Amino acid sequence: MRAGTSLTGLGRYNENVVIHAFRRLGASSQRDIAASTGLSVQTVSAIVRGLQGRGLLAEVETRVSGRGRPRTILDIVASARIAVGVHVDPSVVTIVALDLGGEVTASVSSTDVDADDPRLAMAKVAAMVQRLIRDGKVDERRLVGACLALPGPVDPATAAPDSAVWLPGWAGVPLGELLSERLQMPVPVVKDTLAAVIGENWVRAGESLDSTMVFVYVGTGTGLGLSVNGDPVRGFSGNSGEVGAMMTALGSNAPGEPPGMANDPAVLVERAHVLGIQPEPLPTRSDFVALERRFAQLCSLAEGGDERADRLLSGAADRMAELVMMATELLDADMVVFGGPYWRLLEPWYAPAARRTVRRPSARGPHPVRVMSTAMGEDVGAIGAASVVHDSRYVPRAPSSAGR
Repeated sequence: MRAGTSLTGLGRYNENVVIHAFRRLGASSQRDIAASTGLSVQTVSAIVRGLQGRGLLAEVETRVSGRGRPRTILDIVASARIAVGVHVDPSVVTIVALDLGGEVTASVSSTDVDADDPRLAMAKVAAMVQRLIRDGKVDERRLVGACLALPGPVDPATAAPDSAVWLPGWAGVPLGELLSERLQMPVPVVKDTLAAVIGENWVRAGESLDSTMVFVYVGTGTGLGLSVNGDPVRGFSGNSGEVGAMMTALGSNAPGEPPGMANDPAVLVERAHVLGIQPEPLPTRSDFVALERRFAQLCSLAEGGDERADRLLSGAADRMAELVMMATELLDADMVVFGGPYWRLLEPWYAPAARRTVRRPSARGPHPVRVMSTAMGEDVGAIGAASVVHDSRYVPRAPSSAGR
């Protein structure tokens, strides 16, 4: 657990220490919170009164323990604050409203992604968000902010895509600025793998806040989200988790195949075509809906007993497992979480390979490594983006690093 401090000037930090303790422990008494944070009972009591006054905490029950005085049990009021998360994937835009408990209270999606006009795309995104608010699905009085998650690196100075492999026309366009202007609120822009690991910790809460996690994002591209004791590893520019060089080092790139993209669904579909597994004409790489359909068919063939399809996906799983092992050992992680748009399709191959690999004897020490599916369901990027807003407001961090 993060320890609190009674130094003056750090009131908000201590408030967040208390909120963080409730997220870690669940419904608790003030004495439980004091014991877990190192704050005095008097300090916790004052903070709790303030949080109750703002509607963030509420009494949920009274517990009688022995002959002592009954204990009042409190918990976070999940509906007290709402954040909006936007995820732009090459094939779909997803928008969610997320409460403090990590529950999605409203969502909307669209496959109408304009790959050639990012400004028009942001206008459509803003209209979708405004429609959620106008239709009453998001209470504007409880809305605390919005965040945009994007695939690939984000330029920290401009909040624009640094190099958009799958949406090349978007590179260098200040998407956050465009969306902020239309929504009349600041909209930070983050890499979707970073959003995913923040979202996993926010939604899962509990023991994950004390874990060291490798989040494997399985989407149009592959990337890692990393966290230590529930805190995301952002890197110098907020772009940690790029794995292209590591995937290239693991080999298996066919002639003419872009380095580091061997596990991307579009590349696997192309390999299946070359190998005669799916001899039908290939869709273009910009036809993301058709590519997704072909990839689902490839997975179905493999599950149905097609040996060549199974070998192709098993090879991808072995590469992924080695990547996971590298990251797990580097970070000394105890938790590996898979998620993303293509995770459910690839789970039959990726999950067993990852579990076999992390059980191998290694230099990481004797602790076990758990391999599991995300707690966020399908909308990992959008839920992660909304979680970035909550994380920035309610996770205790020293003032010097707040907002980084």
